[in-house]
Parts: sequence; structure tokens; C-alpha cells
Amino acid sequence: MKNITLNEIDLLIELPDGSLLHMEIQSTNDPKMLKRMLLYCALVFNQCDKYPRQVLLYVGDKPLDMKNEIGRYSYELLDIRDINCSELLQSDKPEDIVLSILCQSDDVDATIAKILEKLSTLPLKTRRDYILKLLYLSDLRKLYNKINQEVINMPITIDVEDSQIFQHGVRQGQEMGKEMGLRQGRRDGLLEGQEMGLRQGRRDGLLEGIELGLELKYGAQGLELMPMLKVVDSIDKLEEIESLIKMAASLEEFKGRLR
Repeated sequence: MKNITLNEIDLLIELPDGSLLHMEIQSTNDPKMLKRMLLYCALVFNQCDKYPRQVLLYVGDKPLDMKNEIGRYSYELLDIRDINCSELLQSDKPEDIVLSILCQSDDVDATIAKILEKLSTLPLKTRRDYILKLLYLSDLRKLYNKINQEVINMPITIDVEDSQIFQHGVRQGQEMGKEMGLRQGRRDGLLEGQEMGLRQGRRDGLLEGIELGLELKYGAQGLELMPMLKVVDSIDKLEEIESLIKMAASLEEFKGRLR
């Protein structure tokens, strides 16, 4: 097993009473999770002189199958599907509302409608960010297409082609097309410029999705890969990278496949 550091911890916070809470969010059943949590515990104690309360929140689609104790050591293991979504839907925090898509629900359609209703009241940029997070998380429950269709049917749509990034790319392409049209003919130049704009918008949209996926699944360490990924110009390659994020069980596996 590779060496690990505190930088790989998903969440470590000091609570008002001075105690420490360490939380990991896991979307796959990692057979090495018990070892990882034990090592994290030792690292936190070594650095902070405090024994943390440890919680692993499992958000995957397959049945939970991970050990959480060995000898006298144990950590709390929580399957988010054991939480009723109505509890999170009552929250005013958008992160709680988005997470409710992963919880237990007796009426998935009603839950989706309630989530979108609550997110629709957020400021435009914040709303867009959390709907993107919702779409990413919904893929864990195979609900992406259903939610994406609901988003398309509502005035809060954030489809890539309607995003500010995409439109900016289109406008850039149109301006380039106009300039080329002065030299090669207005019609041909504008069409070429629009095509370039569509491609740039698609590329920027993919990069945004990749960045969000890395942050949600791998935290700060995942985001460290973005400078390298931003130089990728191939749309096909970016689509492949986006798929790799979903398939890889760990950051190390993602890096290995990326190479």
C-alpha cells in the first residue's frame, strides 16, 4: 500500500468543543479502506495530538461492502441510502439539497422536482454550479438522463450549449468568422468562425465538467491535475478523461489510466 498524507483527507475539521471530525466520502467499495482510515487516524493523531472521530459516508450505487473495524480500532460507516431524503430536503443549505439525490426516496420523481424547485431560488451562478453538481451525483444513481431532461424542460436549464462559457466561445468564433469573412468572404468566414466557436465552447464545457468531477471525487488533490489537463486540445481526449473520472476507483487508478 502506498504512503498517504493528510492532504489526501477529504474533510478534517475542528468542532466547537475542540474535538476533531474526519470524514471521507467514498463512491466505490475499496477493499483497502480500513487500512486507509487507520493510517489517516494515526496521521491526524501524530500531527494534531488529538484522536479524531472518523466517519465514512458511502454514496455508491452497489451494496455497501467494506470493513470498518479491526481489533479495538473502528470508524463509523454510513450508507447515505439509509438517510431519508426528506431530512436533507428540509435544509436551506444547497449542498444538503443536492446530496439528497443519493438518499433513500419513496418517490424519486417528487424528490427530483423538490430539489430543482429549491435550487431554482438560488442566484444564477450559484444555481448553475449546484445543478452541475446535482447532475454529476445523479450519475451514481443512474438518474442523469432523467434529471437532465427535467432541467432542460425548466427555465433553469444549464445545458452546456446554454452556458455562459459555451456562448462566450460561440461569440469568439463569430468574431473570428467576421474577420475571416473580410478576407475570404463574409458567409464562409462566419460559418467557419461559428464552427470554431462551437468547438471552443464544447472544449471549455468539458474542462469545466472534468474540474467539477475531480473536485467532487478526489478533492484538492484531484484539482492539482487541472493545469496539465487544460493543455489538452482534443475533444475526444477530453471526453475520454471525463469518462475515466467516473470509472476510476481512486486517484491513483485515475492517474495510471491517464498515463
